[in-house]
Amino acid sequence: MERERLVQRALQLSVLSIGLSGLVGGVAVVVGLASGTLVLLGFGIDAAIDAVSSAALVWRFRIEAREPERAERVEALAETIVGLVLLVLGVYLGVNAVQALAEGAATEGTLLGTILLLVSLVTLPPLAVAKYRVARRLASGALRADSILTGMAALLALISLASLVLGELAGLTWADAVGALIVTVVLLREGWSSVDLGSKLAARLGR
Repeated sequence: MERERLVQRALQLSVLSIGLSGLVGGVAVVVGLASGTLVLLGFGIDAAIDAVSSAALVWRFRIEAREPERAERVEALAETIVGLVLLVLGVYLGVNAVQALAEGAATEGTLLGTILLLVSLVTLPPLAVAKYRVARRLASGALRADSILTGMAALLALISLASLVLGELAGLTWADAVGALIVTVVLLREGWSSVDLGSKLAARLGR
């Protein structure tokens, strides 16, 4: 009964993440492209991908709710998918950050972008923590990886705000790209870990 309650909680958090991350992510991508702000663009893509990842987790936990015997197999698949998503985002963000550093690209803040980042800083960290706690109690690597995606979106929001402030006040135009590189390292490490764990679980189940 306790696991059934946690599965329902995981479903609720995943659905909430689809709505929240999908909304802020979509708007951030548009604003980031318009302003040329790399970390804001990375934040938006991360948040949008988090929404897609959460949709995969809705599928995963609905299957467990209906067919508990399939829980481990769909967990392995979901964990691998989320890990691959983290790796793709890390590579994309890293390549763009290196290019921005090489070209000396400057960022340009916008009022809408700033408001969006502030809202994200208020809403995303509690959601990431809630996902992580449920993931730990369910022993779900897929939900844990998804919580990292949400946490990375919140971190990108913070770094984006900091880089905009540094760029405006101190003229540090490279702060945006450096912040993106820091997040890239975390994304690649966590993504590889998730893919590795998902593959090992699938191999164990296949024996």
